Amino acid sequence: MKDYGNAGALCGALGCMVLLIISMQFAKAEDSPKTKDTSAEVVYDDSESKSTAATTAPTSIPAADSSEMIDTTSALETSDEFMTETITSEEVTDLSGSEEVTTTVSQTVTLDLSKFIGPLTKEVRESIESSESYAPEVLHLAYPKQLSIVGDSIASGFGVYGALHNSYDFATGNLGARSIDDYLFNYGGEMGKYLDVLTASQPAYIYLSMGMNDVNIITPEEYAESYKEIISNVRSVCPDSIIIVAGITPISSESTFTDNSSISTFNEKLKALVSELASPTIIFYDAGSFINDGATGALRSDCDGGDGIHLSSSAYELLLENLYPLLDELPIPQVIKDIIEEDDLVSEAEKANSEEDELDSDSDYGSDYGSDYGDYETPQTAVAYIE
Repeated sequence: MKDYGNAGALCGALGCMVLLIISMQFAKAEDSPKTKDTSAEVVYDDSESKSTAATTAPTSIPAADSSEMIDTTSALETSDEFMTETITSEEVTDLSGSEEVTTTVSQTVTLDLSKFIGPLTKEVRESIESSESYAPEVLHLAYPKQLSIVGDSIASGFGVYGALHNSYDFATGNLGARSIDDYLFNYGGEMGKYLDVLTASQPAYIYLSMGMNDVNIITPEEYAESYKEIISNVRSVCPDSIIIVAGITPISSESTFTDNSSISTFNEKLKALVSELASPTIIFYDAGSFINDGATGALRSDCDGGDGIHLSSSAYELLLENLYPLLDELPIPQVIKDIIEEDDLVSEAEKANSEEDELDSDSDYGSDYGSDYGDYETPQTAVAYIE
């Protein structure tokens, strides 16, 4: 009986030891370091607008890589090419055995959108380029400040009628493509040939318009050859300028100076020349298509300056009105961007739009209440094409 009693005591002792070991393992597990979900907040410090984007992801990594925390969709909310981002992450660890201690880690980085690489690169660049600074109504205020007219008496009408107000008016009577080197022009008080004044002025846009004095003297082929030399010379002295080659404008049906079929033949040769040159900075502008009679091809009566050959003031307004949308499709020269900023043309365009809205509101008021405002026709706008 004594042996059985000793065996029972031994078993009881072993059982207590097993329970003690299990209890120690549970206590050890409870004392192990703790982690919880981390949250990262990206704050874009933009001078014009403040936007935040938050991302939350469970992780046991002490500190997430900041580049992975950037919410790239927020890049589309600003037009600035540089943005400052403050990345903040929280990590919870056990440093004292049982007490939780929170440590905050912050890092500030700069994102250069001009060098941004990722799935939204194209969208980011388009967002920047489509900013209000380069809206059509703003650009159309800048173009006249850098548009040079080179040509004959018809071309000189842009300055004579005040359609353009700048110092780049290099046009005069009797000039032709075959004889342009025989004429002198004034720029800054100095007289010089067309290449001299263009070299000195370096305008962003050069509008070449001549040919009425050539149609009765040289052949269309000779005209195209003369023009080819002019374009080549202009490109050599103004490599950064955009060259606009304007077609010869039509004459009225009553005029006997020449005939519109001959003018059309000369224009076709000119158009083919521009197509042959195949340069993105040389464009053909079918000027006559905006001021002619669609049925006859002759100069419209409201665009006739009085002699059936030269143009009226409204004709020049139409030519510019239809030229500017053509320029909108081209790269914006740096000098135009500088003018927009220096002259604050964004504010000027906003003011003009506001005044136009007020006029439209007044017009609607008169229409609604039956006052004697009269009916207005909306002029049709044609679209020029680029060769």
